[in-house]
Amino acid sequence: MARKPPTLSWFQVFQKPRSENADQPLHPHSSPDDLLNSEIKVTHEDVEPVAPPEGRRVENRWVKLPKAAAHKISSGTKGTLQTLSPIAQAWKWQIIWLGILAAAGGTAIGAFIWLSKVPPAADCQQISSWSAESERLFCAQQSASSGKPEQILEAIKLVKNWTPEHPLYGQAQGLMQDWSNALLTLARDRVTQKDLKGGIALANQIPKSSAIYKDAQVAIKRWREEFNKGQILYDKILIALKKQNWNLASEHIASLSLVNDPSWQDRLSEVRQRATDEKVAWQYLKDARNFAKSTSPEQWGRAIAITDPISRKTFVWEQAKAEVLRWRNTVFGLAVARLDKQDLVGASTLVSSIPASVKLTSDNQDLIRLIRAKEIAADTDYRQPPLERLAPLWLATQLLRQINAQSPFYAQAKVLLPRLDLQAQDLVQLNIASSLSNVQQLPILELAIDQAKQISPKRPRRLHAQTLLAQWQKEAQWMEDRPVLRQAQQLAKAGKLDPLRSAVALASLIKPKRALSQEAQSDIVNWAAQIQTIEDKPILDEAKAIATPGKWGQAIQIASRVQPGRALYGDARSLIGEWVYQIQIAQDRPILNQASSLANGGYLTRAIDLASQISSRRALYGEAQGAISRWSVERAAIWRARDQEAASQSSGSADSTQEPASDPAPQ
Repeated sequence: MARKPPTLSWFQVFQKPRSENADQPLHPHSSPDDLLNSEIKVTHEDVEPVAPPEGRRVENRWVKLPKAAAHKISSGTKGTLQTLSPIAQAWKWQIIWLGILAAAGGTAIGAFIWLSKVPPAADCQQISSWSAESERLFCAQQSASSGKPEQILEAIKLVKNWTPEHPLYGQAQGLMQDWSNALLTLARDRVTQKDLKGGIALANQIPKSSAIYKDAQVAIKRWREEFNKGQILYDKILIALKKQNWNLASEHIASLSLVNDPSWQDRLSEVRQRATDEKVAWQYLKDARNFAKSTSPEQWGRAIAITDPISRKTFVWEQAKAEVLRWRNTVFGLAVARLDKQDLVGASTLVSSIPASVKLTSDNQDLIRLIRAKEIAADTDYRQPPLERLAPLWLATQLLRQINAQSPFYAQAKVLLPRLDLQAQDLVQLNIASSLSNVQQLPILELAIDQAKQISPKRPRRLHAQTLLAQWQKEAQWMEDRPVLRQAQQLAKAGKLDPLRSAVALASLIKPKRALSQEAQSDIVNWAAQIQTIEDKPILDEAKAIATPGKWGQAIQIASRVQPGRALYGDARSLIGEWVYQIQIAQDRPILNQASSLANGGYLTRAIDLASQISSRRALYGEAQGAISRWSVERAAIWRARDQEAASQSSGSADSTQEPASDPAPQ
């Protein structure tokens, strides 16, 4: 199959051919044969491929063919070239102008792209004084946009000295006005935040070349005037408070509230609180003075306590302080007088009445140390263990050693110190004895007693030692006597006569005033009662057995054998009383019965006389007295009736007063 000849592009068609001599162009009117006979450039697509020399590689490129190879071009190609040659000649200048226009358009398009492209931003991290002023201005603008006053000031510093001749002057003036406005806003914020000095200092750095320089100066003047106005009012308030002129102070405070200064508005609550504190302090001082006038100097410590809530920052305290010092000195003087009279309690009460907030002199402090040390030395509470008592003694020793040698109380402290040392030594010895006593063994307890006995009566802790000694001696006696008493109690449990007598004898070995003597005596009394009960019970049983009507007297004789003081003596007396009662009833009942018969027969007087024979100690005495009362009432009624009857008959006969034969009783 024959290969189709390649078609040349329009540019290749109009390309100027080159002659064999590259330096000389072909004649424009060359014939197609000349064109064919000349050397031309073709691609590898236009010709058959030629085998490269050995060891070399042929790329797709233009090659220069010899004239012999040119004759091998196909006849179709030659015809095409011959057909297009006149057309190329006719359009030559149009093609040239078209190229010129294309070159100019490309140049314009490139310039437009170059002009519209944003230039690269300046690196503000690498900016320096050698950098271009436009770059420095750009970086200053970027830095000032953060709103920080230091960076705004640096930006202003950069442009404030530029003159109108500077190429960036117009742009810098607009930026400087923006920066000055921001700086003034920050200054106002500082003033609002009660930083007047900082606000003024910031506003003063706005340059004179700025458009708002005058506004800044006006603001500074206004800020200073308002602050000074508040300061003047504040000074007047303090003067009024110092003079206790509360009304004038209130007026000035009201005026201060109208001052347009943030710092004074913020301090307004503080000023009002100061005025309140002054009023309250003045009332406390008045109360304290009135109390001091109405009480004795011994109570002036309480007057000082009334002033204690007064604030030390008030003007009133300056007056109160003088009063407090006078009252304090008086109280301490009285305490010294009490101490000289050995009234330790009174001296301690006086110095204790002074509040802790009161400032004391060195002599006052020495007096308190001496009183506290004496209180510790005089403490007689021995219930605490000795070791716990040592700490206060050491504290008292330290207090006394703090008293200065120039103090008026040094002599007393010097005398008391050895006594405290002796007390400490005694407490150490007593602590050893107490430790031994805790073993609760008789030989060890005796060692503790010996330790306590070594503290002589002249030692300061002798009373403490005697207290412990008495306690330990009782414990030793208890250890010695407890086995004896326990054995006696075991014998008494049998409840029989001989063991009870043995128990009494054994418990009697515990001598009086010993630790278990009271318990032993109580047991002895109980056991003796049991012995007496065993001994006397048969006697009472015998008396009860024969106590029948008619033998009561014999039973009384038998029961009377129980002697007074015996365990059953009370029981015997109770039985004897009962039997005596029965005997009296048996003796007096006939008399009372006979009297009742006479009364029933109308012989009331005789019945009364007969019943009166029963004495008050007899068993039927109460019953007899009741009958006598009843009969007396009846007799009185009969006599009144007779008197009324006689009066009604108007009989003056003497016989009317005689008692009828049927009732001879009324006489």
